[in-house]
Amino acid sequence: MSVDPKHIQVGMEVFGLDGELIGTVKSVTEAEIEVNRPWARDLMIPIEAVQAILDASASHSVHPHVVLTIRARSVDAQGWPHPA
Repeated sequence: MSVDPKHIQVGMEVFGLDGELIGTVKSVTEAEIEVNRPWARDLMIPIEAVQAILDASASHSVHPHVVLTIRARSVDAQGWPHPA
């Protein structure tokens, strides 16, 4: 199942499958999201790597965020590009 990038908003936090914070959404296109990482270079993550977009309607106990299909520690090993 693919996610609709129209539901991803700038400022949403991005988490790995393990629940570890990766960063925040800086920009969104139809194909990828730019993620601002506080302790590493920003990263362009393909929409296909997004497992879920959770918002307040899914659970009132969480703030809107994006969950990837991989663990946070695996992000750098994916070879995804950095923004220019």
